[in-house]
Amino acid sequence: MKGKFIGIGIGPGDPELLTLKALRLLQETEIICVPKAGKEKKSIAQKIIEPHLTGRQKIVELVMPMTKDKVELHTYWTNAAQKIMEYLRQGKNVACVTLGDASLYSTYSYLQKYITTLDPEIEVETVPGITSFAAAAARLNLSLAEGNERLGILPAVEDVSDLDNILDKFSNLVLMKVSAQFQEIVEALERKSLAHQAVMISRCGQPGERIVRDLPSQKGTKPDYLSLILVKQGGDEECKFTS
Repeated sequence: MKGKFIGIGIGPGDPELLTLKALRLLQETEIICVPKAGKEKKSIAQKIIEPHLTGRQKIVELVMPMTKDKVELHTYWTNAAQKIMEYLRQGKNVACVTLGDASLYSTYSYLQKYITTLDPEIEVETVPGITSFAAAAARLNLSLAEGNERLGILPAVEDVSDLDNILDKFSNLVLMKVSAQFQEIVEALERKSLAHQAVMISRCGQPGERIVRDLPSQKGTKPDYLSLILVKQGGDEECKFTS
């Protein structure tokens, strides 16, 4: 009998924000796969789950570089899927952990497709996790949306010129992976007079967490890769991000 492939969202970084189901499966599953950005890099996901492991699990590192080169990514995803399949064919269950939620911009989603392409009969289970923006809103004691407000969630913004139109369509906005285009994003927010109705959080729930409410003061700097910006146009005036 083949093993089961399990994707586990482990939340934004605080080890206490794992769900009870995620905790149980981490402690029950023999093989735990952890992604990392390079061979010499430390796995952030592994640091988060380590306090909960029993010592009986085997940790398998999967190198997943931060690149947009589709050919290079295909090679890494294929190698990772083949490594995972070796354990599954031995009848061992394999859990792959991912930051935040397993179904939202996660490496696991790609691996799942590669695994089921290699063997469509493999049983797959996906466990949701707390998203980084949900944790950020909770950290600030703010709502992401109220009543009929529209909430937009965007990954890395490649064409910042689109942001003006997007800000007109949504009451509140989550901008993820803002590091590369931070300067342009702040300038777009300034054009719409929204720079002081936005807040940036880096490494939410992790060591080194940083909250910045005065975004214009940070122009010329590059935030941590694990940074997001919340823009809140709607709701109670007292809830907006004032300096």
